[in-house]
Amino acid sequence: MKRSERHHLKENAVAVAIGSLQRQLHERGRGLMTGIAIVLIALVLYGGYSWWSGRTVSRAGALLAEALVLAEAPVVPPPTAVAADLAELAPDDDADIAEPTDAAAPADTAAPAAVAAPVEFVQPLGTYPTIEAKLAAALPKLIEAADAYPGTQPGITARYRAAAALAALGRHEEAADQYRQVIDRDQGGIYGRMGTLGLADVQIARGAYDEAIVLLEQSSGVGAEADLPVDGVLMRLGHAYGLAGRSSEAQATFQRVMDEFPASLYVADAERELQALHTEG
Repeated sequence: MKRSERHHLKENAVAVAIGSLQRQLHERGRGLMTGIAIVLIALVLYGGYSWWSGRTVSRAGALLAEALVLAEAPVVPPPTAVAADLAELAPDDDADIAEPTDAAAPADTAAPAAVAAPVEFVQPLGTYPTIEAKLAAALPKLIEAADAYPGTQPGITARYRAAAALAALGRHEEAADQYRQVIDRDQGGIYGRMGTLGLADVQIARGAYDEAIVLLEQSSGVGAEADLPVDGVLMRLGHAYGLAGRSSEAQATFQRVMDEFPASLYVADAERELQALHTEG
């Protein structure tokens, strides 16, 4: 083979190698660009979701804050109006009245002080005369925040506070509905667990003792110690047992408080309840 032919073959081999390398770089570059594009799209979507989610939580928090301004407002009841008995200030008809004389009155005799007219009470701005009035004013705002952003933490907090307000106002059916929504939306969360206790209290107030007992038994079972004050839950449960006529179970529950929580603030109450049940039995 001539030298020129060998040189030509080497050039062809180099050209083939370069072409192959270019094709590989092109193909890999296309895949790399596709991967980069996918990552960029994912980042944009994540950023958009994070922005939207943050904005939603911010708006929910703002509505909750407005509601809490009302819910936490001070209560300033009007002072008791005591009508002045002007008859007591008048001279007694039966008393001996000295005849007026021309003599001047003693210099040290003071004239009777004028009776000040009662001042009309004006409710201070930002306060309410009763707790009921305050809760009634806060309730629409709490419901608004809860319904506008039901899945956010501020929305769940607002719904829990609304349920508690309804319960305090004696609107037990509505309170029970709101508590159930809290439990459904915050399963495993602190408000979900507190909502269960709130619902149990509402059921007791409604006379639905068996329903309350089921809820309280769930809240005082295994694993509840880390999340709830079990001694307080047991006191509720013992009370519910007693109202339901299940005396033996009530006694066992109060005894459990005394045995398992000897340092509890409820021990004295549990002992008193236990003695009362023994006496009734």
